[in-house]
Amino acid sequence: MIKNVTRIIEKSIGKIDVRYDMCISDIEAIEKMSYSKYDFITNGFRFGYMQGLKAARAEMKRNGVINGL
Repeated sequence: MIKNVTRIIEKSIGKIDVRYDMCISDIEAIEKMSYSKYDFITNGFRFGYMQGLKAARAEMKRNGVINGL
């Protein structure tokens, strides 16, 4: 499992659109609102998931899938 996690993270380097990537201010905001390291990880995951959802929706809109375009 650890090798898989490491591989996925390494594979993503340089491939995330900057509009959806995490920046230092995002990390600091997540850290500030988190009560523990586990909460920090969970909140980071949630942020990443929502950014991914936003990216997927933008892609669908560009391809005319949303709103019957």
